[in-house]
Amino acid sequence: MKSMHSKQFYYDLLIPILLLAINLIIKALFLGNGSLGGDEPFTVFYSQADFSTFAAMMQDENNPPLYFILLHFWIKLFGISVVSVRILPLIFSSLTVVFIYKLGQKFLNVRVALLASLLFTFSNFHTFFAHETRVYPLFTLLTTISMYSFLSLAGNKGGRKHFISLLFSNTLLIYSHFLGFFVILAQVIAVVFIRDFRKAILKKYCFICLLTFVLYLPYLRLLISRFSTFNDKGTWVPSPTPEDLYTNLWKFSNAPVNTVVFILLMVTALILLILNRKKISGIPSGNIKVILIWFLVPYLLIFLISLVTPMFLDRYLIFISIGYYLVIAVSIHFIGSGKNWIFYPLSVMAVFLMLFTYNPRTGDERNTQELVNTIRQRKTGKTAVYLCPEWIDKGFVYYYNPEYFKDYKNTRTRLNTDHVFPINSAHQVNDTLLLNCESAIYLDGWSVQVDPENMIYRKLAGAFRKVECIENFHGYKIYHFTR
Repeated sequence: MKSMHSKQFYYDLLIPILLLAINLIIKALFLGNGSLGGDEPFTVFYSQADFSTFAAMMQDENNPPLYFILLHFWIKLFGISVVSVRILPLIFSSLTVVFIYKLGQKFLNVRVALLASLLFTFSNFHTFFAHETRVYPLFTLLTTISMYSFLSLAGNKGGRKHFISLLFSNTLLIYSHFLGFFVILAQVIAVVFIRDFRKAILKKYCFICLLTFVLYLPYLRLLISRFSTFNDKGTWVPSPTPEDLYTNLWKFSNAPVNTVVFILLMVTALILLILNRKKISGIPSGNIKVILIWFLVPYLLIFLISLVTPMFLDRYLIFISIGYYLVIAVSIHFIGSGKNWIFYPLSVMAVFLMLFTYNPRTGDERNTQELVNTIRQRKTGKTAVYLCPEWIDKGFVYYYNPEYFKDYKNTRTRLNTDHVFPINSAHQVNDTLLLNCESAIYLDGWSVQVDPENMIYRKLAGAFRKVECIENFHGYKIYHFTR
């Protein structure tokens, strides 16, 4: 009896604590590597703002407000340094492994739980987002909690605790990212098409959906407005090709060889399942179907939708990756069912592939600080600096002058005082100012989005002589002009 309690303690408490500690340690090692880049400065800039500024921003923002609100209060406590604003996503990403393990342990088995948790732990993809102060680790955590609550509700025939947990995790989920609706859709499909789930929780789940809708009503108008904008203007995401179905799994898997091996394992398990027509030992078939739906339905559906309205982007698919790791683990368990001499070597191989290709130094290519220093070295009192598109000013000003960044209501005005101008077109370049300047610097941060004819560059090249073009800044170009 004592041995049984000791074993249960090991499974229930010690393993998840160890997994959490490993995630916290390896993801914290290089947390400050790389500058704030991409959408990080934008996120930090508006998260520090007051309610009125934040509310105005949300009218055009493509993500719901939950992460911004959490980061707002985090900044109040810990400031806006690179490390401090990245600790929050680090915590969310590390906590996710606990719920992956608990979900696997409770509804699949301990071996599957541990294997899926380790695949997640040594994922470059998830480490990268643990080092980026954006919503995606929170989105992944809430998805995993939601699916854990969903399976718990079905397993307990609709217990009150799991009812409340699923209601609030689903509500928070769609307040964190619009694609959270695909998680709810996967659950709806499971309830409708899996007989045991339909019998156990159909009415309760319908009530949860109704309450979730009511709790989402305050944001519904903005949701409709954003989708209307998508339909009218489209998105910056390119249309996917069939090859993208593979390349996104590659990103989940660290390397091409890993991806091929994992796909072969899943296909082998499927073939064996078809040939043997037997249940996977020790795991309820309904639970396995839920995991498959979690992985395959959103993945394929988002791909098909993206042929019309592109959104098939790795970061948008992050919530699907947990289902992917669980499916790989279940596949290995099934292939090695009753044959430990097969299961353990395959499990060690899968974890070793992820560990061998793991790189905790993600984000090293973010070099915004170096970019700003390069411009600062060339800027004099009679230099005009132009930033295009205008929204890249957040990353620029974070390193150019942190006090300007914190003064969010007057940031643009203070930049203009220093002859730094965020612009979207050549019409915004002041001709009189150009005549009085000795030099100009043009930071092109993918200007083709707003200036496809490159008219800003042409105007500056017509007024000055180009001295140099510096391109080693992860897609950004610095053009330096003088008289």
